[in-house]
Amino acid sequence: MNTSGMLRGYLAKVMDAESFFFHVVNCMEKQLADWGSDTLLLFNWDKKDDHVSGLFIIDGFSHTVLLTKQMIQELQIQAPYALDQVLWEALMEDGLILKESSYIYKAFM
Repeated sequence: MNTSGMLRGYLAKVMDAESFFFHVVNCMEKQLADWGSDTLLLFNWDKKDDHVSGLFIIDGFSHTVLLTKQMIQELQIQAPYALDQVLWEALMEDGLILKESSYIYKAFM
């Protein structure tokens, strides 16, 4: 998957936290598809809740993620790929092995 750091920086500045979060999740889903993984990503962004819960089902294995909306906003401000890195690290802690790609490189540089 090809990704532009300049474009991501712009998106991080102009998108609201919810839209940016779903953009990041969409990028992750595309990367997993590029790697040939069978993937289903489900997230609940409830306007009334301060937390965002998520379920990644990747090649039959489920991985859960729970973030606060405050954390998502802080990561969005911190760096264009900071949220990606946190989500990928959560998956790695749960046993997912990452492959190389320009997107992964940008997320972890």
